[in-house]
Amino acid sequence: MAGVEIMKNTMDKDEIIYGIRQLGVAERLGIVTDVWDEIKESRELEAISEDEKAILLSRLANYKKNPDAAMDWVQLKAEAHRRYAEES
Repeated sequence: MAGVEIMKNTMDKDEIIYGIRQLGVAERLGIVTDVWDEIKESRELEAISEDEKAILLSRLANYKKNPDAAMDWVQLKAEAHRRYAEES
């Protein structure tokens, strides 16, 4: 169709943040989890800086010293959801 403009329905960052702040804590946590899962699957983060590498190596060394103090992602996510569900 000639002359027909296609407009995207987009929101700017401030509108998105405002909308998210209107949600309950558990819903916001769900959004954060979804966004984080998408980011970690992205190929954009393959290269890390030397500072980030140092932080990761330090955390790995801490984990090796005391592995019982660590919590896996599934446990951590469940605990966070439980805590924030109690507050809202």
